[in-house]
Amino acid sequence: MPRSGPSDTSQIFVYDPGVAERAPLDLDAFERSFLGIARDIIASFDAPQLHCWMTAFLEAERIFPAPFGATIAHAIAISINALRDGRSSPFAYFRTGDPLADLAMTRQERYLLLSLRGIRRNDPSTARANALLVCEGGDTMGFLAALERLCLITGDVSECQYQP
Repeated sequence: MPRSGPSDTSQIFVYDPGVAERAPLDLDAFERSFLGIARDIIASFDAPQLHCWMTAFLEAERIFPAPFGATIAHAIAISINALRDGRSSPFAYFRTGDPLADLAMTRQERYLLLSLRGIRRNDPSTARANALLVCEGGDTMGFLAALERLCLITGDVSECQYQP
């Protein structure tokens, strides 16, 4: 699969009811797709009876060229599971279909995306710092290794730095 590098960026804001100023973050097409698929995977843990994982896989199959869609969705699911292992509290996110989902993200979603971005851009300091924030100071190695494997699939990295 060709690199999933930046193209077609769009802005999304961090929604924090306690903060008057909205901090924008520019997302490229891959990051926006990742966020949507990740939200469905996270929702699958919150409400398994809704089968949101199926929506995530179907969306990945629609977005990414064959045969990568399901593989990317699976890699994202593994990343989210590793993230859950590193956290002690529930992950705050917007569900797909929420009126704010296309315009806003939570602080935790921002940390998740910035961890991914750090790996994609070969910036380990950014990846590790945001992984610590999203994992609430817990173990980040499994999470970072899972994101890195996703980036191997997309061609954004060519060798592994993180070991679970």
